[in-house]
Amino acid sequence: MRYKFKFQPYEHQLEALKKSWDKKEFAYFMDMGTGKSKVLIDNMCILYDRGEITGALIVAPKGVYRNWEQGELPTHMPDHVLADIVLWNPSQTKKQLEKQAKLYQLDDNLKIFIMNVEAFSTKKGNNEAERFLRSHPSLMAVDESTTIKSKDAKRTKTL
Repeated sequence: MRYKFKFQPYEHQLEALKKSWDKKEFAYFMDMGTGKSKVLIDNMCILYDRGEITGALIVAPKGVYRNWEQGELPTHMPDHVLADIVLWNPSQTKKQLEKQAKLYQLDDNLKIFIMNVEAFSTKKGNNEAERFLRSHPSLMAVDESTTIKSKDAKRTKTL
């Protein structure tokens, strides 16, 4: 695995990355505060650099999902990875539609779509996530997956 980190990971993060980066499915069962988000972002960028993905769908609870756009991605994503990052907003204003259109432009940028888990309780959210995933070879991540632990919940089934 050759990869230029923005910040060198701690040993436990590097170990998690070595176990996960080439898997089709993987879960990080790491304690809170141990840097799961950094590991995920490094994993995503490795796959992007290798040409295996062109998109990433990140799903997180409503109170957390904005932090991915404003905190986690700018902090941990290497500068060589150019990305179009779009935050889900169910209002279909002209401005929002223009932002979402970036997700489907044909260029070399990594397309990152960040949605709140509550969007998967709606047809509009489901349709947009499906459209995105069908448009790109993608990595999909669920942050704070306890929000989808109820096997009978609509959003759990959808995800």
